[in-house]
Parts: sequence; structure tokens; C-alpha cells
Amino acid sequence: MRRESKSALTSVTLSMLVLVAGCVTPIEVKQASKTQLELLGALGAAVVDLQSSLDNFHKDKQARIRQEGRIWIARQAIEVSYPLGSNSKTTADMLFETHKRNVQPWIDYAFLTDDVATTIRRLDERLKTTIDPSLKVQLTNEKLDWERLQLALANKPSAVKQIEAVITDDLQVEQETAARVDKVLDILRAQIASMKELASRVDAWLAIDVTITQEQADALKSGFSRAASALGGNK
Repeated sequence: MRRESKSALTSVTLSMLVLVAGCVTPIEVKQASKTQLELLGALGAAVVDLQSSLDNFHKDKQARIRQEGRIWIARQAIEVSYPLGSNSKTTADMLFETHKRNVQPWIDYAFLTDDVATTIRRLDERLKTTIDPSLKVQLTNEKLDWERLQLALANKPSAVKQIEAVITDDLQVEQETAARVDKVLDILRAQIASMKELASRVDAWLAIDVTITQEQADALKSGFSRAASALGGNK
């Protein structure tokens, strides 16, 4: 029975050696891992390109909304300044002066009402903390210029304000859409980066082939033989 036990242990030992020696990553698995890394890299680059393209698209669309908006504002301002059915005679000089006073300002300063108020508040905050006299004078003059512009914009005809408000709403919707799309793509990029990091770690692990040397195999076999002898005692 002792010999059968030793034989059985030796068989187990050899089986374990075969198992351990067989822990070599198949080349197909390694290639699949490399391909996955390459695909994730390409996917990440594609998302970056898509995000850049969509960003340019939304910027172009916003610029187009502003450009077309100014055209609508100009038309509205002209209709207010020169109502249909007016029988008054108008000279070229009168047209020029009226355009310069009642049309051009609304085109030049379209969509700036909120920006003007924000700029004035910012200048007020800077004036509170400014000590240098010359800089304080400069900021005060700048603030006066913006306040004069604010007063001028307050005289904007109601019809012009209404059409500008509609265009401003369209512009805000487009900006919010662009922000949402950009946020979604940021999340997607982060997810792909995490997947790539995980895949890189797996690929590095797969690259390590677990093999044993002949010396390690002999030592392991000898150890199992000694263990078998010990189990059998001195009998």
C-alpha cells in the first residue's frame, strides 16, 4: 500500500507540474488583448475628434444665429424708423442720420444688454479695491462709457427689444444644447479612458508567462517524494 501511495503522490506531482508548466498565455489571447487596446485607443481618438467637430458646429451655429439675428433687428429697426404709409419726404442726409441714430446702434450692440450690466458691476468691484489714483480715474472713465451705452440701449424701441429677445432665447437654447452634448462626450471619454486603463493592466498581466525551470520542477518532485515518505513513516 505504501508503494501505491508513493506512486499516487508521484502522479499527482507530475500532474501539477504539467498544470503549472501549462500556464502560458496563448498567443491568440495576447493578440486579442493587443487588438482590444488598439480599438479602445482608436475609439478614444474618434470621440475626441467628434467632440471637436461638434464644438465647432455649435459655435458656427451660434455665430449664424447672431448674424441672422442682426439682420432681423435691422429690419425691425428700419420698420420702426420708417413706418409704411409715411408720406413725409426723406432726403439722403436724413436717411443717413436716422440710420446712424435709430438703426445702427441696435445692430452694433445687439445681445449686449446683460453683458453691459455685468461689466458695470465688475468695474464697480474693481473700483472698491483700487488704490492707485491713475488707475482709479481710468476705471471710472471706462465705467462712465459703459453707463452711457446702457442709457442708450434703454431707448431701444419695444419692437426691436421683442425680436432681440426671441433671438436671444434661440441662442441660449443652442448654447445649452452644446453644453449638454459636450458633457455627455466628456463622460464617454472618461469611461473609455477607464476601460483602456483596465485593458492595459490586463494586457500587462497576460504578457507574464508563468513557467517553471527544470530545477524548480525537480525540487518540487523531490519535495513531494519526501512528503510521501513522511506520510508512510518508518514502516
